[in-house]
Amino acid sequence: MKAEIKSFCLEYGYPEDSVQTLLVEFDKLKKLECYPLFKAYVQQYNTDDTSFSYTTALMGMKGISAKTGLNEYTLVLLLFLCFAKHCRELYDEAQLPVKAYHDAMLDLKCKMLECHNVYGVWGTFVGSWFPRFFELSRFALGRLQFEDDAAIEPYEKHGIKLNYGDWVINTHIPSGKPLDTEECLKSFRMAAEFFADRFPDGIAKFRCYSWLLADVNQKFLAPDTRIRKFANLFDVVRTDPAPKGEDLWRIFGIPYEGTTEGFPEETSLQRGYLKHKKKKKSLERGLG
Repeated sequence: MKAEIKSFCLEYGYPEDSVQTLLVEFDKLKKLECYPLFKAYVQQYNTDDTSFSYTTALMGMKGISAKTGLNEYTLVLLLFLCFAKHCRELYDEAQLPVKAYHDAMLDLKCKMLECHNVYGVWGTFVGSWFPRFFELSRFALGRLQFEDDAAIEPYEKHGIKLNYGDWVINTHIPSGKPLDTEECLKSFRMAAEFFADRFPDGIAKFRCYSWLLADVNQKFLAPDTRIRKFANLFDVVRTDPAPKGEDLWRIFGIPYEGTTEGFPEETSLQRGYLKHKKKKKSLERGLG
């Protein structure tokens, strides 16, 4: 597995420091009594064992970390890196585009860089995000990521009608690349074709629930900014409060623990959100 981890990291251009850290931590893991447990999870996934559970595997990484002192975030990333080869086999068996596989695997690197930026650890703190990529139910198609889902509320506007349970395509926006409007539109077209069988009327319906669609961004950002251009692609039908500040790490690269003391003020977005927080106003997420 070590050789596969190294090869994968080099193929996807991982920073040299991250590669060395991951390999060193894997060597440490192999010498421990709990290594057979880690290896068993990998074997379950790689053999399509029906008893395999991502939830159980992620809890297993938490348990190994508690017993050994190895970082849980690093263990989780190592686990999914060990799944990557078989995931490619599943893509091939399903005759899915190779580029979609590569774009999905790039998300591992993206989340690793976020983890290092926020916590200083080469790993991932969003392990529960990855399973749908590895079970082939979420797909990276160009700039954006998508999965089919059921409508959770009715919608009727612009000649489009959705009832409860009708198919929609959830839209996710990974970091790591500029939010270029034309690239996003290309992704939407790719997804419309990819999920065409869900929409016999020929009209793909996309849903997005994100801080990027929050009304409050209209106050901080100029109309020609990428975030506002992206939000304008959607009909934002609802804005919900996010009082716990769950998305602040995305804006500042620092985990929010009840205070923004010392947070950077390098961008108009950062400065706007800091002023917003000082007024003790809730953050928001928009549904479009």
